[in-house]
Amino acid sequence: MKNDDFLADLPPEFAPLKAFLQDKFVPYIQINLQNKGWLQKTAQQDPLALWSSKMGGYPYLPKALDYPRDAETGELMMFLLQINCAEVPEIPNFPLPRQGLLQFFVGLNVPMCELSPQQHRIRYIEEIDRDETRLVTNFEFTQETRQHNEWYDHIYGLDFSQGEALFLDYRYSMGHLPFPEALAKLCDELGFEDWWSDYRDESPEPDIPCQLAGYPDLHSDVPDLLEDAQGQLLLEVQDPFACSDYFYFFINPDALKRQDFTQVESYFLRV
Repeated sequence: MKNDDFLADLPPEFAPLKAFLQDKFVPYIQINLQNKGWLQKTAQQDPLALWSSKMGGYPYLPKALDYPRDAETGELMMFLLQINCAEVPEIPNFPLPRQGLLQFFVGLNVPMCELSPQQHRIRYIEEIDRDETRLVTNFEFTQETRQHNEWYDHIYGLDFSQGEALFLDYRYSMGHLPFPEALAKLCDELGFEDWWSDYRDESPEPDIPCQLAGYPDLHSDVPDLLEDAQGQLLLEVQDPFACSDYFYFFINPDALKRQDFTQVESYFLRV
């Protein structure tokens, strides 16, 4: 819940809180998904170009590169999504590369709800070669692992839009937005937490949480899962078809400036 309408809905008695929060909005990039079908066992066709921004389907893979495997087990990793960085709008304090592809692979056994030891692999490819003679176009070699681990079959095209939000659910609950002492006392006296709980219960269901930057959506076991997460949110994604599976990736801000994705932390939650 990003709380886009929260300030407008605050009762008059919380005017000091409104004044405190009105400049606390955080920029983020919403990832919008368009359903493009799925990979069928009889005709393993991906309708999107190999270099498209996409979730699911087949990744962009130059013949000079190996398909990502778990470093410990050697097992192929599931292609989660890739982002064509040139399509992503720029926002403050989030220096994503301005070109190339950023790819996310995960070592998830879907039916067993188990991650491989390495958990994930992120690959940044700076230059995109659109000559398909130099790209892997036959992914038959992934089918045995795909079927055994029941990789997601749905395919989504991605586009991106810039936004700002309070992310008050997460920031307030996780201590990322401490209130001044006098304001905290006022909110306690006026029963802000009770009002806030009712407000969340009555609000419309949030959109599928897929975004770059900002803060994660708060639900179920997220506070326990992400309690020790370090750095800033790089990516939060939920596959709409596997609607109970959530992935979170955090990166050190200095590493992001260097375009170094080797030390990203990842978390997985099934609810």
